[in-house]
Amino acid sequence: MFVSDLDDTLFDEIDYVRSGYRAIGRELEHYSIMPCAEAVLFLEASSTTAEGFDDLSAKIWVDHPGCRFNAQWMVDTYRYHIPDISLRPGALDLLEGLKRRGVPIGIITDGRSATQRAKIKALGLDRFVADCNIIISGETGADKTTSLPFETLANRNPGCSRFLYLGDNPAKDFRWPNAMGWDTVEIIDSEGIHIHPQNIEVPPGYRAHHTISRLPEALAIFDQDR
Repeated sequence: MFVSDLDDTLFDEIDYVRSGYRAIGRELEHYSIMPCAEAVLFLEASSTTAEGFDDLSAKIWVDHPGCRFNAQWMVDTYRYHIPDISLRPGALDLLEGLKRRGVPIGIITDGRSATQRAKIKALGLDRFVADCNIIISGETGADKTTSLPFETLANRNPGCSRFLYLGDNPAKDFRWPNAMGWDTVEIIDSEGIHIHPQNIEVPPGYRAHHTISRLPEALAIFDQDR
């Protein structure tokens, strides 16, 4: 079975961030609070998403005191908007190559259920991944710093003798699949746009067995040991 992370692996998470900012901006423009472009530029200039929401809310309340467009409204709009995102280059080739080979595909991802499922739908991944093979921390109650998501997927696929996990974050993506005997592959952030840094100190056993710079390379690694 070929298993993949979602954010910053099959698509660029920064695209989701920008999509969320645009969703907030469109609503603010619709209600004549401020132009969409101005809101997006303001949020993009903030050092963190949370700080941007707080600061933009404060700015809005100067001219519109007591309005509903506060920081919590922005958080909710961001989390539950319909994302405008697309697969990373090579991701479709990888997925279609696996499908042609008859290889079952799984996803293990951390995040809220509604948010991650909206991403999966927007990316068209439901064409390649059965719902039972989508493991989301917001649904299982445990993230990838524990073994539970990986054990859950393995238990749902007792007929699979081999698992490969593709991810991007050495802080949490590879420790448990390594310990469980899975093969592991890290996609390198060559553009420096990933949310989580990769050049970090991690304990033994946290690094992936393989590193790649292009997603289709993972297919060749999977084929080597079939």
